[in-house]
Amino acid sequence: MPGLGLGLTITRLLTETLGGEISVTSIRDQGSTFRVRLMLSAIDRPSIPLPSVRKIAGHSGPRRTIVVVDDNEDHRELMREVLMPLDFVVLTAAGGTECLTLIEGVRPDLFLIDISMPGMNGWQLVTRLREQEQVAPIIMLSANIGDGTTTDTRTGHNDTLTKPFDIRQLQDKLAVHLELEWIYSDALPTPPEKPSGEIRTPGVAHVEELIRLGEIGYVRGIEAKLADLAKSEENQPFTEAVKTYVQAFDLAGYADFLQNINKQGRPAGE
Repeated sequence: MPGLGLGLTITRLLTETLGGEISVTSIRDQGSTFRVRLMLSAIDRPSIPLPSVRKIAGHSGPRRTIVVVDDNEDHRELMREVLMPLDFVVLTAAGGTECLTLIEGVRPDLFLIDISMPGMNGWQLVTRLREQEQVAPIIMLSANIGDGTTTDTRTGHNDTLTKPFDIRQLQDKLAVHLELEWIYSDALPTPPEKPSGEIRTPGVAHVEELIRLGEIGYVRGIEAKLADLAKSEENQPFTEAVKTYVQAFDLAGYADFLQNINKQGRPAGE
């Protein structure tokens, strides 16, 4: 996947500023090797282990909707991959006009907007959003913001984030502006033992619907579907088994379980 090229440019500038040199050897279709040489002094001090980073599994409170506006498709998909597992609804737009159409009748909880976009740029989009009385926090994204700490409420935005950014920085910004309390994976309850009794499929159509809900991370939709199926006593062993995965936020195990159940429920040869 192509990048922005910022990493190499920054590395070269830093290397030359420190009096070093950078070189490259490249072989077509095989790859490139970059070498940096610096004259650095030795540091004699004991290494201090870094604190372990706790993995975030979700957040408390209602599900929030985040709109990502960026003309770079790779960046939009990256934000989707980062935010959806944290139980956010993620809407994406490739530009300002598409964003305004997307949110007609919708009140998102937060906007992530790239500044440099063709046509309507990020600042112009912010103005239009505020004119439409969209009051949700707006975080501006750009590689040219500087250190990312500037906040100028006169422009209508609430915060900035410099590309490339660390995922932890993004999570911290979301926690502040959405007033979130994160749920960490090491704090989740241990999944209960699966209920005794034979687990029967409620039907291929129902299982496929649950699979689709899991693919988009729609946990509340899954819970509603399970509650509806549990009204039938013969489905309760199945719904209780599925709940163990949902309560542990184990969507991978959830998908595997349903796929196996679905195979059992299909007629031979299908």
